[in-house]
Amino acid sequence: MTHEKIATEGLRAFFERFQSLSAASDVERLATMYAASVMIAGPRGPQVVSSADLQRAIPKRRQLLESVGYQETTLVGFEETKLTDRYALVRAEFRWHFGAANGEPTTVTLPSTYVVDCGGDSPCIVLYMNEQDVVSVLRERGLLPPGA
Repeated sequence: MTHEKIATEGLRAFFERFQSLSAASDVERLATMYAASVMIAGPRGPQVVSSADLQRAIPKRRQLLESVGYQETTLVGFEETKLTDRYALVRAEFRWHFGAANGEPTTVTLPSTYVVDCGGDSPCIVLYMNEQDVVSVLRERGLLPPGA
């Protein structure tokens, strides 16, 4: 995504591509959407994660989600704020769709916050913050058993 495209379209197209690559489990291309080292923060605190570690974690997360009936993710909320000429803050909401063993579909909507570096050849995520612990939310919704 070029600087001109970001200026005219904003980062929504970047996050729609992010969603598509996540759905396709395209680990290598998804990892390129992040900086070489990215800060991942959540209720349990922050950690710096390398691209190599991220590439190992993505399939494990996908496997966990599929084990509880994951079907697809939809970008349902998007708000972009320019922080500086180089960085943007993005608040996104993704709705995860699950099929249930009892036939009742379940949806989980999770808000996330990102800081995106728009200063390079293409944007990249430098900070990814989950507002909620994904595993805890899946447990609360009955998708994961306690202690899983």
